[in-house]
Amino acid sequence: MPDRYAEHRSRLAKEIGPEGLAVIPAATEIVRNHDVVHHFRQDSAFWYLTGFHEPDAVAVIAPGHDDGDFFLFVRPKDPAQEVWTGIRAGKEGARKGFGADIAYEIDDLDSVLGRLMIGREVLWYAAGNDEFDQRNTAIITQARSHRERFGGVVPSTVKDVSVALGEMMLYKHGEEAESLREACHLSALGHIEAMRFAQPGMWEYQVQAALEYFWRLNGSPRNGYPSIVASGANACILHYGENDSQIGADDLILIDAAAEVDGYSSDITRTFPAGGKFSGPQKALYEVVLAAEGKGIEMCAPGSTMRGIHEEATRILTEGMVDLGLLPLSVEESLAMHHYTEFYMHGTGHWLGLDVHDRGSYRVEGQPRSLEPGMSFTVEPGLYVAPDKEEIELTLLAYDLEERNERRIRLGPAAASAKDAEEKENAKTITHQVPREFLGIGVRIEDDIYVTADGHENMTSSVPTEITDVEAMCAEEPLLPSR
Repeated sequence: MPDRYAEHRSRLAKEIGPEGLAVIPAATEIVRNHDVVHHFRQDSAFWYLTGFHEPDAVAVIAPGHDDGDFFLFVRPKDPAQEVWTGIRAGKEGARKGFGADIAYEIDDLDSVLGRLMIGREVLWYAAGNDEFDQRNTAIITQARSHRERFGGVVPSTVKDVSVALGEMMLYKHGEEAESLREACHLSALGHIEAMRFAQPGMWEYQVQAALEYFWRLNGSPRNGYPSIVASGANACILHYGENDSQIGADDLILIDAAAEVDGYSSDITRTFPAGGKFSGPQKALYEVVLAAEGKGIEMCAPGSTMRGIHEEATRILTEGMVDLGLLPLSVEESLAMHHYTEFYMHGTGHWLGLDVHDRGSYRVEGQPRSLEPGMSFTVEPGLYVAPDKEEIELTLLAYDLEERNERRIRLGPAAASAKDAEEKENAKTITHQVPREFLGIGVRIEDDIYVTADGHENMTSSVPTEITDVEAMCAEEPLLPSR
């Protein structure tokens, strides 16, 4: 699929213009232990532009250069090393297989990049990598010496290429959208089998093995992120990762896991009863979350905003918390004082793509960004009543979140935090007893949405969410043997 990468490079070249030069490094291998490395996964921005799968490479986009726009610096061919760690593309492979106009060995980066900088006014790269920051500074210094000898400008301005790439990566069309749909489809197969497969007495990692088997078998080479299989109170830990507890007969199982296809990740969460039937308290919390998710998905259409979806979902969750006695004050008071964060402490969704929490701004000119066709994101409300929440202390301080954010910008983080602390110190608090039947229950439901011209496509709707459908799926015979 080289065409998609060439199209991405062309778009970036137009964005940075003939006065710019973009430098995008690949990911590097990370040691797991001793001489064993973690399974390599390419940097998403580098993959988006190149489709090149090796570590320790650098892509350079130089619009209008006489030798071409796309330079790729790669590891050299090394037959002795390749016997151990795999075949390398080398310079020839970088040109023939990945569309580089010119390819160099990675050791030539500094000298070649110094020459490429001559005549360029703006250097585009993602600052923040100390090693690469120092390297670019040294190369610019070297380029200045060339300028003094041969004339011409060198970059005097640095711009963050990740911002430009984030805007590009926010929209998925054609092959990209198909890759994302396939990731969703394979992830759904795994979640459906997990509902059939899971039984009390199993270990969480056994259920993890069943769901990941299905997407590996059907074409996904890796997970989109580390799988979360959280039974019982473990579901109240948002990024639980141990997956090593034994599943109890009365537990809910929260699974947040997904496959990756062509680098694009799905992101599905389902919560279901290990014993096949929801208890009364489990059902009560689940119905609140399901209502919030349903409303959020209903709102997914061009012109809506992620912020608006979050606010509406949060209101529905807060109404449920008040009705169930989790919060003692009115819905409006609980919203105004953000008491709902005791049991709902995250956003209702995020962009989805090559990164499971994908790039792209959520605000434009200070305002929540409107959804547009081609955008993909999650809708994922939840409620989490940790087992140690028997009693909560609530601050009776009405404040507006937007006002606090503006104050943080105006005063700076330190002064704003001091002001927040002063207000809290002078505020009254109340203590509330949480109904014991809800302790230790965590519920999250998450689907993957693709915005269309006239609404949306729920790419993960094949995995059941309605209580009767979930219980029916749990009653089906698994396709995999349980032992």
